[in-house]
Amino acid sequence: MATAAPAIQAIADDRVHGAGYLARKALGLLALAGLDERAGLGRTLAGLRPEMPAIAAAVAEAMESGDVRAVIRRADAERRRVARSSIRALARRRVATISNSSLVARALVYASPAFVQVVVEGPADEGHALVFDLLAAGLRVAPATLAELDAEIAVVGCDAVFDDGTFVNRRGTSALVDRLPTLVLVDRWKRVGGPAPGSWPRPELFELVPGERVRAPA
Repeated sequence: MATAAPAIQAIADDRVHGAGYLARKALGLLALAGLDERAGLGRTLAGLRPEMPAIAAAVAEAMESGDVRAVIRRADAERRRVARSSIRALARRRVATISNSSLVARALVYASPAFVQVVVEGPADEGHALVFDLLAAGLRVAPATLAELDAEIAVVGCDAVFDDGTFVNRRGTSALVDRLPTLVLVDRWKRVGGPAPGSWPRPELFELVPGERVRAPA
């Protein structure tokens, strides 16, 4: 596991990518580990980012399955289905988003909206990475503050979602949801059973958004 230490630390320190991306990176490490190392590596990865329970859920599924690469393939197929399911809502529309969700990025590339605005809060905001990736994919996209938005609909990812529809995402998501009808993209590693908690780890980075505040897109 010593050889994986830099990659483990990179997941722990990453403040640019979302939970789905990092969960897949964690499974990549498991897939490369020897069978005698997987149990210990799995425990380390599962406890690495408690604010992103998708990482622990992905690791748990892989460890239970015993076939890490098969779990990766199933998860990738599910993420493609979720992304494609949003095409009708997003195509040919002016769309806003926030953060740097790999699932949202995939959905936007599939849908090819008329224009995308990514909400950012300064030059170091992770949203700039999403702007760069979408520009590279050929989309019309620009960073914007919340006050500058000129969009019809928002699409966001999440780090966790609870039975009552409350979800966790980066700070600033709640303000976006209050402003626009919003599509929230979820894969199975993000689903957490039970009611939403009263607080969430790393509140300087993440916030809970009550499900009843989300207006579904037309």
